[in-house]
Amino acid sequence: MKGVESRKVAVEVLVRVERDDAFANLSLAAAFEKQQLSERDRAFVTCLVQGVLRNRLRLDETLSRLATRPLSKMTAFLRNTLRVGLFQLIELRDIPSSAVINTAVEVGKLTGHQGSGKFVNGILRSYLRMASTREEDKEAQAVTSSQSEGAAVFFRQDGQVVPAGSIKTSAEELSTAYSLPAWLIDKWLGIYGQEETIALLRYFQKTPELTVRTCEVAVTTEGLISFLEGKGIVLERGKLVPSCLIIKDRGAYKGPVEKLPGYKEGLFSVQDEAAAFVSAVVDPAPGHFVIDLCAAPGGKAVHLAEMMNNKGRVLAVDIHGRRLNLLRQTRQRLGLTNIEIVEADGVSFVSETHADRVLLDAPCSGTGVINRRSDLRFRRQRQDIVELVELQRKLLSRAADLVKPGGILVYATCSIEAEENQENLRWFLDKRKDFLPV
Repeated sequence: MKGVESRKVAVEVLVRVERDDAFANLSLAAAFEKQQLSERDRAFVTCLVQGVLRNRLRLDETLSRLATRPLSKMTAFLRNTLRVGLFQLIELRDIPSSAVINTAVEVGKLTGHQGSGKFVNGILRSYLRMASTREEDKEAQAVTSSQSEGAAVFFRQDGQVVPAGSIKTSAEELSTAYSLPAWLIDKWLGIYGQEETIALLRYFQKTPELTVRTCEVAVTTEGLISFLEGKGIVLERGKLVPSCLIIKDRGAYKGPVEKLPGYKEGLFSVQDEAAAFVSAVVDPAPGHFVIDLCAAPGGKAVHLAEMMNNKGRVLAVDIHGRRLNLLRQTRQRLGLTNIEIVEADGVSFVSETHADRVLLDAPCSGTGVINRRSDLRFRRQRQDIVELVELQRKLLSRAADLVKPGGILVYATCSIEAEENQENLRWFLDKRKDFLPV
């Protein structure tokens, strides 16, 4: 049956994320290598995987009301088959419900047994009956609006739809609506208040745009803009980093980013503006010696090397050898010769020469990039931040020892938690009187 294979792949990826704690992006890449899918089907699989991850708690809450069997007692394949089917019924309204249910039934049979298909059929049809009633239809519309436009409305238990901000909403309610841990939302509510927290949650539900950064060793940003626009690609210039370009429409170049014109020629790298801005803060000069202490997969190390005009020395250090292979590939694609790669633990790394600049882009909770890393929603526990802060402080202490007198140390995270940022900086400045904040 048409569409079964792509949905089966989506279910298998979601199972790996849930059961094996795999990364969604890496699991998708591995699945696409294994399965010969069209570009359209790859895009559909990605949509299903990311959509389910962004809405998993909300989907599970609905499924728990429909099923007589607890979700925890189902196999991971059955749970995710139901999630994929329900996500389509709620969010992908352009797909006929009959097609959604029929394909879900076939996937259920393939990943389970004949009875699994019947069970999937019963659950999804029960949802359609439930959603057809007036009150449940209002609820579905309210939730869909909150996901597509950011939580503009909430559906209260008394059946009344009310504007966001007009009532106090609990961390548990927001957790279900936005599929983020209640402990984290409760933390944000205490720091930012309801309005700002909801703004954060809205942002994390949005699909991120593709941003590329010009390799200015190979081409000017103006030259890259002209080249890409000449290929029918619609873009706009970044606001934080002028060499970053936000791709608004890829034109004929759908699918993997490697298919974009200029990628194989080394004219650009894929990198968010915020990540590129870190290198701008480091501000290395040609001839400098720079240490990137937690470098893999290497986006910032590459940017630093380019800013140095392929001169001087960038020492890229990381404990994860497999992820350093990505940097080796990028270094070769871009033709950079001033990057040295060392597999080592940053906590104990020693350099014979002190560096002009040291960048510590520290391992962190990643709470600032949840929209790009949907699987982070289910990875983080409260204790993780405590353990990460301990590691970050060890790395900060080591990084400080690598800086030469008069040099600069830059500390960066992709977390929005004060413990990993402001509190670490206060701790460091109290401990290291030989450093001054800039």
